[in-house]
Amino acid sequence: MPTLEATLNRLAVTFTVRDIMTGSPDLLCGANDRDAASKSTANPDFDVIPIQRDGRLIGYFERETRSRKRITASDLISDGTSLLDLVDILEVRPFAFVLSREQIQGYVHFSDLNHQLVKLTFYVILEAIERMALNSIRGRDDRESLKRDLDPVRFKQIEDAYKRTGQAARSLVSYLNLSDILRLADKAGTIHIADSVIKAMKNVRDGAAHVSENLVSTYDDVSKLGRVKRECLTVLGSS
Repeated sequence: MPTLEATLNRLAVTFTVRDIMTGSPDLLCGANDRDAASKSTANPDFDVIPIQRDGRLIGYFERETRSRKRITASDLISDGTSLLDLVDILEVRPFAFVLSREQIQGYVHFSDLNHQLVKLTFYVILEAIERMALNSIRGRDDRESLKRDLDPVRFKQIEDAYKRTGQAARSLVSYLNLSDILRLADKAGTIHIADSVIKAMKNVRDGAAHVSENLVSTYDDVSKLGRVKRECLTVLGSS
């Protein structure tokens, strides 16, 4: 059976920017500066309108600054960039043009972090974190231990849910969520994660698990997603 590290490495290599980018043929482009400015006004949801000449992307009109800019090396990323690395890149800038076979072939925006493949990547990583944390508290997951270590209100919620299930119930542990498990692991001293990070991980897990929810709703959320990614990899790397 592949190790967790091997699985994550394969995941990082398998899913790349080319899987989620908007290809050049599908981009809304301007033929010149004036045309791009006009299309930007008509499409206020687009931060950038690329400028295309003779089938080549040469620049872009930026809605926020109302200015035309030339595409430079700092605007480019490889189409082989992993989705995990893409999060770090988009923390620094909200969009990038994608280079493939020495030509600009597409565009990626921070909103593309809501793509299902990005969600799947984070779901797998957080699933691994949950499994690791749960394994680390074996022997401290009986009823008395949970009653002692969990917040009293939260323990009652879990126990009530367990009782309502009746004979179909497996154990109290089955009703723990990611936050519960990580807090128990932190209290046991097996994994050390700040409570603010635990909350962020729970939010990302919820966003990754539901089709209708987003991982990022505003650009500020990209840095939160990046923090979750780095904390996850740190924890997994220490195992």
